[in-house]
Amino acid sequence: MIKVHVKRRASGDIESFTIDGHAGFADPGHDIVCAAVSGISFGTINAIDMLLGVQLPVQQGESGFLRCSVPDRIPVGQEKVQLLLDGMVASLQSVAIEYGKFVRIHDQKPTRRWM
Repeated sequence: MIKVHVKRRASGDIESFTIDGHAGFADPGHDIVCAAVSGISFGTINAIDMLLGVQLPVQQGESGFLRCSVPDRIPVGQEKVQLLLDGMVASLQSVAIEYGKFVRIHDQKPTRRWM
């Protein structure tokens, strides 16, 4: 199973996301769920770099591990970076809706307190 963990700041902005595991939907090289998650996540990171000129810190490892951190302050395009990242989460949620046995998403949204 692919597990996606999205960590957010109190403002609701994405601070980081981690993706780990393999879907197990089909044999390696033929797994459309793994391909979808990889395409969405790497496509977003590449779009942020190519369209906005922002290179986010990325770590990759075994078993489909990907971690991306978003600095507190980005000199140019903070809102656009967040919009692309929120679009990524929405796309990953669409995959999880269709293939829930193979993808789980935990989006750590902040709780709002009313005073």
